[in-house]
Amino acid sequence: MVESPPCQDGWTTGYVDRTGLALRELQGPVELPVSLALNDMAMGTILATPDALEPLALGHAFSEGWIQRRDQVSAIQLSRLRHGLAVRLDVSESLARQAQQHRRVAASVSSCGACGASDEAQLFAGLHRLGPQPAVPSSSIVKAVERLASLRRPGLHVALGVSEQGEMLSCGHDIGRHNALDRVIGHALDSDEWPRALVISSRCSVELVQKTVHAGIATLVTLAVPSRLALEVARACDLNLICANRGHQLELLSGQAD
Repeated sequence: MVESPPCQDGWTTGYVDRTGLALRELQGPVELPVSLALNDMAMGTILATPDALEPLALGHAFSEGWIQRRDQVSAIQLSRLRHGLAVRLDVSESLARQAQQHRRVAASVSSCGACGASDEAQLFAGLHRLGPQPAVPSSSIVKAVERLASLRRPGLHVALGVSEQGEMLSCGHDIGRHNALDRVIGHALDSDEWPRALVISSRCSVELVQKTVHAGIATLVTLAVPSRLALEVARACDLNLICANRGHQLELLSGQAD
């Protein structure tokens, strides 16, 4: 048992030595490489939390433009690789050929889903004007942010799909914020129950805006301020972009108030 050093101003002085801690005893999150394929064609590899891979694969395929509807996937097959996992989506050969143009040229990492995009056009694929729509009522967003806080897990991002009343329709946990959002989108695609807003426990990057707009969801709530590019794209697409400031204040940065 390693004793903690004495405290000073609320902080322990020096280091608590955990260098001999066995990996199996580490309480941190798990991540593994997950290889995604359409039929026999490898489409890319992401680093993700190895749970509930079916909605992750569906959501990622939809966000990346590989598929447009749930019924285009006839089966989902999971298998183990030497160092990770593989998910195969069975689709028609014609759809697989069309999706080739969206293949990532390199593996994506858990923190940045846009890594590996072959060009700028691929990064902004799927963007369009949503048309002005009022944001979900602020009282509903407060309710959703409080629910999100109650579902936090150490080391993982959490994303929620919520109704107009702020009720949770789906939830996704992942070490990567983009993956967490893909899980919620994949659940909506699979259940055909689409949320009125997405809420996620992270800052807002432009790819989160892209995924939300591509899914046709008019409101995105993040806990930290967006990048300037994310805000610029959100305004161009009529997305209601809300910063919840870590649960302290709601700021409508783009779109229309309720």
